[in-house]
Amino acid sequence: MCDDDVSRPHDERVMGTKTANQVSRRSVLQAALGVGGGVWTHDFRRPDEALAEAAAAGLLPVSMAMHIHASFSEHDGSMDGQLQQAKANGVKVLFSTDHDYRLNAFDGRRVVHFTSLTSETGDGRPWQWVQQRTGALASTSAGGIVSTPASPKDTVPTGSLYVRADSTTTARATLGYYAEAQPADWNYHFNLDGQTWTFEVLAASGNPASGYLELLMGTSSHPSTAGRPAGVYTLSYRFGGPGVPGTRHAQGTLGVINVPVTPGRWSTVSITPTDDIANLWPDMLARDFASSSLTLNAVSNGGSVSGHFDYLRFTRLNTSGDVPLQNQRELMAAYRSRYPAVHHYQGLEISRGPLHVNWFGPGVSLGDYGNMPPDGYLAFVQQQITRIHAAGALASYNHPYGGFRGPLLPATQQDAGQAALAQALLANNAMDCDIMEVGYPARAGYNLAHHVGLWDVLSGHARFLTGNGVSDDHVGTGWAASLNNWVTSVWAPSPSLTALIPALRRGRAWTASVSRFGGALDLQADGSVPMGSVSVATVPKRSLRIVATALPPDAVVEVVRGKVDYTNGPAATLGVVAAIPAGSFLSGAVRQWIDTTSSCFVRTQVRAADGVVIALSNPIWLLRETPPRGIPVARAA
Repeated sequence: MCDDDVSRPHDERVMGTKTANQVSRRSVLQAALGVGGGVWTHDFRRPDEALAEAAAAGLLPVSMAMHIHASFSEHDGSMDGQLQQAKANGVKVLFSTDHDYRLNAFDGRRVVHFTSLTSETGDGRPWQWVQQRTGALASTSAGGIVSTPASPKDTVPTGSLYVRADSTTTARATLGYYAEAQPADWNYHFNLDGQTWTFEVLAASGNPASGYLELLMGTSSHPSTAGRPAGVYTLSYRFGGPGVPGTRHAQGTLGVINVPVTPGRWSTVSITPTDDIANLWPDMLARDFASSSLTLNAVSNGGSVSGHFDYLRFTRLNTSGDVPLQNQRELMAAYRSRYPAVHHYQGLEISRGPLHVNWFGPGVSLGDYGNMPPDGYLAFVQQQITRIHAAGALASYNHPYGGFRGPLLPATQQDAGQAALAQALLANNAMDCDIMEVGYPARAGYNLAHHVGLWDVLSGHARFLTGNGVSDDHVGTGWAASLNNWVTSVWAPSPSLTALIPALRRGRAWTASVSRFGGALDLQADGSVPMGSVSVATVPKRSLRIVATALPPDAVVEVVRGKVDYTNGPAATLGVVAAIPAGSFLSGAVRQWIDTTSSCFVRTQVRAADGVVIALSNPIWLLRETPPRGIPVARAA
């Protein structure tokens, strides 16, 4: 996938003009000469003076990572790792937006009877037990579901998981089964705080020096600390073998727990991983760890090691009501002294079905999926959006084309999908959301141009949504290197939540790739209409002041104008009316006359020298009449 594919849709000509994604180098030069694309002039206030003016008005540029997951979601991220990434990338605010249904472990698997590797029925969708081998294993090494023996404690005593490893050397070799739960929506991947795992183990008699049975649990990734490398912390629960039963020790990010069992007999084992983490790594916050992987192994160090696992049960406390949110807040407070430069706020992703909505602002609470009818998810989401607004918070329409990740679709399919989704969102007013995620280089098969294009269609029909950019990161190990690495910034009096939410509501925001643009964007019409606002005036043209700071060399700031109409018809005319070289902003901000003989919206975007759009401002709407749906109070100029 090339950058050009990500940033530019196929064949987006509109009424004979070039669109925002087809500007040529010639048009850049024409704009610099004041011909062809529109006339712009300097106002001889440098970008640093623009920042000083904003500061004098009590406004600061505040950068925010707005869609971030940690140890309360399904992968191996941690709050620790995400906060470190925010600090490393100079991001001032972090919103933790973990999945609501993972916070309360909704639909979490509660028991495994080991009756099948692929299709065990029960209280949740089945896992795929995938055989894994490491080291030099003899042909006698084997495993799988067997009908006997089974633990007498199992309420479905018809099978167990058998594993045997015979190393051909004295080096470690393993045969085991990994619980692949992605098809089951990762229904054992939850925060570990309050979890107890209970299961039955039958270790065959043998030489303890030969090896051991093992439950290997992957948890969460954390930054380098206390001489340990960055990485995923792993717990190795060992049954039999040379370790002293009842002891624990840490080897870097590997924790070894020697569990007492009686060889040749079924033993009931209960483990509480958070307690073990706290004992093994007392400098860590033990509540910031998740269960992100599970493998059941036979481990051989030179002899034959075999045994059985059966009747795995999960007890998960701290998952009812808003208890997990309180635990999350306590963990956030505990990290405050470690990351004082990052303002950390609790959000929430409402996400049990195909449409995902983020909660930004006060009053975050969990809805009750238990009372939702099977076909009632959209109604449930609408109820949650009503609750969000009642709390004085904002709702974000997340990854509008879908939450899955994969290769880009053919351009014609992206075009058709954008058109169909635009009509649906116009019809339901984007579920009454306040924000839409548009800064996405690639998600659900759609490139950046089609995310932005969808937003432009809504803007062109007087739907006033603040566009933001996100990463939806679940790992917390390398924001800058990620393809989807956009953050959102606002002009606000401070990084406090009470300042950020009004700024987002008013659209005083811009969004950019965290690795490619660290500057600020702003717009102002007629000296008094700020970015994000809606202004009504029956004049033929209006003056736009454009601010762009810290532009990369050879970048171009494009001024995009879209016609506004009040029907739900086809997309309105959209085109670049000026393309201004980065050098023009070194000696001054830029003014641009905008044709307002018809109602329009205007925004800017930064295109790097390689042709990729790396930053977007929010629009100003310059209308000739009040729109039929009215103007939100927060956006009225």
